[in-house]
Amino acid sequence: MSGILRVILDGACKGAVNMQRDAALLRDHAPGDDPVLRIYRWSPPAVTIGYNQAEASFDAAAAAEAGFDFVRRPTGGRAILHAEELTYAVVGTSPGPLFGSSLHDAYMTINRALVAFLASLGLEAEVSAGESLAEARGLVCFKSAGRHEVRVGGRKVIGSAQRRQRGVFLQHGSILTGPRHRDLVRFLPGGGAAPGLGAELAAVTTDLGELLGVDPTAARHDAWAGLLVEAFAATLGLDPR
Repeated sequence: MSGILRVILDGACKGAVNMQRDAALLRDHAPGDDPVLRIYRWSPPAVTIGYNQAEASFDAAAAAEAGFDFVRRPTGGRAILHAEELTYAVVGTSPGPLFGSSLHDAYMTINRALVAFLASLGLEAEVSAGESLAEARGLVCFKSAGRHEVRVGGRKVIGSAQRRQRGVFLQHGSILTGPRHRDLVRFLPGGGAAPGLGAELAAVTTDLGELLGVDPTAARHDAWAGLLVEAFAATLGLDPR
């Protein structure tokens, strides 16, 4: 291997802390610095909304009443309930030789690592070609698979978002490990009154627990995090430190 992949294993943190740490990694990264892979979880669960989404489109009070955090991400995309998942963040240089010259290049490089991670679990994944304009305007991230998102058996299992500035980028994404992301409908206006939205989320998403027939315990999350580090290091040809 040539070069270093800086690895940060943070465990479970509050929503605001997770987003502050990702934003700080982006802020402090300079073109040419060693790339960073941060892996973390959420405690308590948190609803995050995209950088450009309107907070008024969600019931933040209902989230607080449920004991969940409610926070804005430094990246775009749509709302997610982070409950049963393993979250990754990558910070790197673009344009550059490792992640390519464009947003698309960086996504696809990272997706190769994510697909390799799923393959290490015996899962065959594909990268989504995109969604319709109407789907792209929706409030809920996992309701449809946008371009660059990862599916197994035609159902979305990883969703990601990216922000680029000053020749560097932050990409972070949710690897679903259990079904609790579907509870996001509780925090839409009207308490998730949109007919069939919960069932639709169940139909178009899947998770590692369902795919592997296991419970997403803390120990399994730790094991999956180790495999994720290995997949990124091998894909990027870097030494994880």
